[in-house]
Amino acid sequence: MFPNGSFSATSFGPCCPQRDAGLYIPMQDEQCLNLNIFTPKVTVNQSLLPVLVWIRGGGLQSGCSSQSIPRIYNGTNIIARSLQQQPVIVVTINYRLGVLGDMYLLELAEENSSEWPTAGNYYYLDMLSALRWINRNIRDYGGNPSNVLLFGESSGANAVVDLGALKGSSNLYQHVISQSGGAGNSEMTLACLRNSSIENLVTAYGDRQTKPIVDGYFFPFYPPTAIEKGKYNQNLTIMLGNNDYEHPLCFQAPDMNSTDALSILIQSIGQRWAPLVADQFQVKNCSSNRNAKNRCCNVLRLLLMNKLFDCNVRRIYNNLYSKYGPQKNLFWFHFDCNPGICPQLPVEGSGLCTHTAEIPYVFGTVSTYYSTESLNCTWDNQSQIFSNQVISHWVNTATTGKPLNQWPYYDPSMLKYFYITPYQDFAAVSWNGSCSIFDQIEQEEISYMFKNKSSSYYKNIDTIIFFVLPFSFLFFFFYK
Repeated sequence: MFPNGSFSATSFGPCCPQRDAGLYIPMQDEQCLNLNIFTPKVTVNQSLLPVLVWIRGGGLQSGCSSQSIPRIYNGTNIIARSLQQQPVIVVTINYRLGVLGDMYLLELAEENSSEWPTAGNYYYLDMLSALRWINRNIRDYGGNPSNVLLFGESSGANAVVDLGALKGSSNLYQHVISQSGGAGNSEMTLACLRNSSIENLVTAYGDRQTKPIVDGYFFPFYPPTAIEKGKYNQNLTIMLGNNDYEHPLCFQAPDMNSTDALSILIQSIGQRWAPLVADQFQVKNCSSNRNAKNRCCNVLRLLLMNKLFDCNVRRIYNNLYSKYGPQKNLFWFHFDCNPGICPQLPVEGSGLCTHTAEIPYVFGTVSTYYSTESLNCTWDNQSQIFSNQVISHWVNTATTGKPLNQWPYYDPSMLKYFYITPYQDFAAVSWNGSCSIFDQIEQEEISYMFKNKSSSYYKNIDTIIFFVLPFSFLFFFFYK
């Protein structure tokens, strides 16, 4: 209920306070918990429509649901494409960022421990609050609260997976597509922080990496453990994947040698494991020659992508198989694209499908995102056709629970991912990577983190929780 009985939702609400991330972020305000609903023109007696809920990335530090509209997160293009098969509704949401979404103080958990015995994870509480709002209200906009697909990118991709481990999240959604802190324990610190301005808090927090907290309450277990204990949401369609060049090392350091590669590896996984990983993947024998098959930047890129993406997919899916038996609702993909078509810049790395490059294809904004507004050029027809195909698969997942008939289910005995590319027909491809050493590293890290409560968070996968806050700003679109 709104204080005056109604609310005008004819414009986007403000973005949440954040540091300048080099992106176009409209007006910022602490009263930022808003969501945007994009819907086709609703007709009388029309069946309730599938709902696609977008959770954007930004490292839980930056971004906005209305960011760069109409260029990036514009749901009208998805709706226009969906009209040819199954009309859908698209919702984009805001959540608190940085220090406002992350701060954990023991005093906060102790203040009202009988009702709310935890602190931190506020960004995930906001996300779950948005899903509860959607569940209660989306029917009024023609949406089906029993057919909701979550799709997200980067930290948003982690979030849509981890939601399944949270209390209070069951039955709020049915499908998932995943596309690639603290201060001292002091009451004086808490009082000081409460008296600080938003600007001072955001500035002081800086760009430190944000991670969720396994609090034993709303987020009692990180996802693999939740699966093992039977505490993960069941009967979900889950589609996990990543872009071909998520780790653009050959763009950042094209001429690195084996010494450089080993140094980066140590920074990434630590001194204890780096030499063992380097031996297994022959990092010490790699070449700085740009034409070599064992080029150092590429060897390192592939092994880091194995660790950060493919092995995490395999770990989650294998755990689901072990707990619940054969699954026919798990899908794996690799995404290829050409973000440099318009035109390709004369630097190495242009034209590669790097982190975030799939977003314009998923939202159907390839015609505007990089083209006339940014580079004064026009995307070719192939790119638009490819984008339409991608949207079709995402809509199919929301509608039928399967992106494409020939898309194989995940099978741990025969590892295959579906290759989404504009250059050839989509097809299943065998995956021959190695995860054994990364599984060992993961197990050691988890054992250490949960043995030491001050480090009780899961390193590579984020999570979501619930917090009751009114979502008072809506922007309601009709696509005609």
